[in-house]
Amino acid sequence: MKRKISEIMDITSELPEECIADIISKTSPPDACRMSLVSQTFSSVAASNFVWEALLPPDHQQIISESVSSSPSLNILSKKDLYFSLCDNPILIGNGNRSFAIHKWSGKKTYMLGARELGVIWGDASQYWKWYSLAESPVLPKSRFSEVAHLVDVCWLYVWGRIETKILSPNTRYGAYLIYTIGDQSHGLDKPVKLLVRFLDEIRCDYINAYLLSRTSMDDAPEDEDARFPRDREDMWMGIEMGEFFNHDQVERVVEMHLRETEVLNWKSGLVIHGIEVRPKDLR
Repeated sequence: MKRKISEIMDITSELPEECIADIISKTSPPDACRMSLVSQTFSSVAASNFVWEALLPPDHQQIISESVSSSPSLNILSKKDLYFSLCDNPILIGNGNRSFAIHKWSGKKTYMLGARELGVIWGDASQYWKWYSLAESPVLPKSRFSEVAHLVDVCWLYVWGRIETKILSPNTRYGAYLIYTIGDQSHGLDKPVKLLVRFLDEIRCDYINAYLLSRTSMDDAPEDEDARFPRDREDMWMGIEMGEFFNHDQVERVVEMHLRETEVLNWKSGLVIHGIEVRPKDLR
């Protein structure tokens, strides 16, 4: 008797699989994974290409076709496997100085501008900056790009990047993060730097005070409670939030991201820049 009642109450006996798939496709990736535990029918439907095609960015196939690093095997993966592959394994696009990935909890787009994609004052002068490949710098964390920028010695530190909002997910709040590490024999990096994220057509210059060294690694921790500090990442790099912005739907703008220290003007060395990552915020 109980078994018959449970069968009657089972929604899978009331709705065709096409309807269940349509419902799940309008949820989120975490919800789709949770629904796969409801029943065998839900498990099959929640793993279908129909569902995960809807959860992938609409232009994901075009982005993959422009990749310079993706394996041909991406084209034969199921949509669900493709989704999680793009979450865990960013692909290089364009000239190889940018990477694309998917934010696992939302399906939103994430981009990273490699060091070669950034503007670096005196970046082409070897007495100030050096560019290393993985083979030349085996002690550095693994990089997805062919080169990283290593600060030799400057008193005027200024690095910036730009990204067009049209390639990002619409109606999404994004954060921009400087991804870097501190090399051996570094000096002068204990002074505050200025960080800024703004739209190119904005006049505001409300820089944020930040420190490139972690609070625990500094001999004299600063008393500025509003200052930002970096966090260690799972990939062995460090990341510090430069700022945030909201990407409205159908509004094409350019976002600028700045790191500068042009006030103290002390000599600085040892900063190793991986790039700037632009990823969705508060979506987990």
